[in-house]
Amino acid sequence: MVRTVSTTLLIDNTAGHSELIAEHGLSLWIEADDTRILFDTGQSAEALLHNARMLGIDLSRADAIVLSHGHYDHTGGLAAVMELNRTAPVYCHQNALVPRYSLRDDGPAHEIGMPKKSSAMLLESGRLRPVNRPQELAPGIHLTGPIPRLTAFEDTGGAFFLDPEARHPDAIDDDLSLWIETAG
Repeated sequence: MVRTVSTTLLIDNTAGHSELIAEHGLSLWIEADDTRILFDTGQSAEALLHNARMLGIDLSRADAIVLSHGHYDHTGGLAAVMELNRTAPVYCHQNALVPRYSLRDDGPAHEIGMPKKSSAMLLESGRLRPVNRPQELAPGIHLTGPIPRLTAFEDTGGAFFLDPEARHPDAIDDDLSLWIETAG
């Protein structure tokens, strides 16, 4: 069980302070007792590194990096973080590295998967820790493993596909979450 938890929002669609950069995506800095976790890396290295610096967070001190899924707006800053932090393992479902596409009304499908530099660096680094089932990341800190979509209302939120021709829908089967056991 974790005694103290602190969560700092690094990247979101809105910025709570004028000196922070807002962008589509997500990144959280989590401190749970003595464990520091970077959960997702936002869309860009620029916003992630800037906001971390403005908030006094040293990304090189992360004990683990967790990716909720393989879309660019959750993995865009991964390569930059891996350059800063040469030791933290990266936890994600192996399908987070699969190419992904989104279809818009006004044209062809465009790529929305993990940036090529990030996926190449992750594969070459030997730091990938595949998450295929629930597991404990650290005492009291857990990863759910893949989250299945079992009902019609669990829509993926867009016209997502596994191919640029938009023939194979993407159910985002690499989706996972982190949860922390606390006393409260």
